[in-house]
Amino acid sequence: MANAVDTENPFDCGVVLTATELEGPARAASWRRWVDTGRAPNPTRDMVDGAGFTDSWADDLEQLAGLGATSVLLTLEWATLEPRPRQYDGDAIEFRRQVFETARNLGLEPWACLVDGTLPGWFADDEGGFGDDRSRGLTWPRHVDWIGETFGDQVAGWVPQREPLHNALRQYLFGTAPPGRRDPAAAADAVADAIRAEYEAWRLLAGSAPVATYQTARPVTAAPDDVKAGPLAAGFERLLWHPWLAAITEGQLIVGDHPPRRIDGLRGAFDRVIVQLRPAVQIDGAGRWHHHPANMEPGPTGLVAWPDASAEALHRVVDEVDDRPVIAAGDLADVAEDGSRRPDYQQAILEVAVDAGASGWWQSSPIDGYHYEYGFDLHPGLISYDRAERKEAEKFRRAANSGGRVQRVAG
Repeated sequence: MANAVDTENPFDCGVVLTATELEGPARAASWRRWVDTGRAPNPTRDMVDGAGFTDSWADDLEQLAGLGATSVLLTLEWATLEPRPRQYDGDAIEFRRQVFETARNLGLEPWACLVDGTLPGWFADDEGGFGDDRSRGLTWPRHVDWIGETFGDQVAGWVPQREPLHNALRQYLFGTAPPGRRDPAAAADAVADAIRAEYEAWRLLAGSAPVATYQTARPVTAAPDDVKAGPLAAGFERLLWHPWLAAITEGQLIVGDHPPRRIDGLRGAFDRVIVQLRPAVQIDGAGRWHHHPANMEPGPTGLVAWPDASAEALHRVVDEVDDRPVIAAGDLADVAEDGSRRPDYQQAILEVAVDAGASGWWQSSPIDGYHYEYGFDLHPGLISYDRAERKEAEKFRRAANSGGRVQRVAG
C-alpha cells in the first residue's frame, strides 16, 4: 500500500536517549551502589562508561537526525546535575544545554525526561524518595521548578518520569532495582507515590511546554489450569495498568486495594501519553513470570516480542485515554539477532503503531549501551555500540522520511 501523507498531523518518529544506558549510572545515583556491591553489571566498557555518549554526543545526534528522527527525549539525570542537595554541577548543566541546542540545530525537537529509572542516593536513600511525604512534597517540587527554570527555554516538551509504575514494581515487588524489596504492600504504596509525583510535576510544568506521561503497556495473562494464577495476574495488572489509566481518565488515585481517592485536576493532567510496548507475560500460581505465548520462542530477555500482543495493548491505551495523542515506544531488546527477524519486527511494530492510531513512534534505546540487568550483552538498538547501523534502521528511516502519517512501512 502506498504511504499516505497527513501534513496537518505528521507521524512523529522520535528517539529516547536514556542517560544510564548511554553514560552509565551516575556516580551519585542509588543504582551505583548496586554496581559497587556486585548486584548490577559493571557499566564500563572500552575505558568509557555506558556507550560513551559524553564524548560522542554530537556525532550521535547527527547520526540519529540522519535516520530522519523528528524528536529526541533526553534524560536530565538528577544525580548528575545535583549530586548533593542544592549543590549543582555547572559543567553537567552546560553539557545538557549544549546537547539541547545541538539537537534543535539538527532539526530534532528536544524533550526532557526528569527521572528515568534512577534517583540521587541522597534523595532516594537519605530522604526516603517519593515515599516520604516531605521529600515528595518539598524536595521534588523544588527540583521540578529548578529544572523548568534552567532548561525551560530549550525544550519542546516534558516527561516527568519514564515508566514510573514499572520502575516502582521493579523496586518494591520484584526486587530487581534499588532498594530491592519484595513487598506487595510497599509496591502498592510506591505506585501511589509515583502517581502523586507525576501529578505534582505536571502541575508545575504545565503551560511552559507540553507535558507527557510515559507509562508501560504490557499485556498480562494468567497461566492456564492454575487456580492461583488468576488472582496474582489480576493483582499485577491492577498495579501496572489501572492506577495511571484511572488517574488521567477518571481523576482518581486507584491503586490495588487502596480506597479510591479523587484528586482535583488529575483527570485533565497531561497533554500526551507515551507508552512503552513491552512483551506479554504469563503469571503462574507462585507469581513467577513466563513468556507468552508459551508456544513461541523467547528472545534474549526470555520474553517474546510479538506484534499482536503489542497491538492489543496499544489499542487499549488509544481507546481509553480520551482525546490525548498517544505515542508508542519500544526497542529490539527482545528480538533474536538472526536473519531478517529484527528488520521484520521493526517494520511490523511500526505498522502496529500506525494501525492503532498512534500519533508517533519513539525508538527507545536506539543506540546499544549499558543495561541495568544485562550490562552490554543486550542489543536493543538500531545502531550498534560501535555506531554501525543495522538493517532495521532502514525501516525506521523509511517511516520517518515518509513525509507524514504512514499507513504502511514500505519495503
